[in-house]
Amino acid sequence: MRKNLILITAEEGEELRKLRKEAGIPIPKIAEYMNTYPSKISELERGKKGVEPDFLERLKKRYRLIIQYKNT
Repeated sequence: MRKNLILITAEEGEELRKLRKEAGIPIPKIAEYMNTYPSKISELERGKKGVEPDFLERLKKRYRLIIQYKNT
């Protein structure tokens, strides 16, 4: 059974890119953390790839945790 995929907006993609850069994580490293391909992260940030809603939430949570850790 195929999961429902969502396509994020350009603004949401920019938010993801901003969070990733603020966390100081290159695309290959976050892809490794998320157990996916770098191209998926890149395409997601550009709004070119559908993604499972739970993946998107896990990704945002990881960025925020890293940013929080860096700022403590």
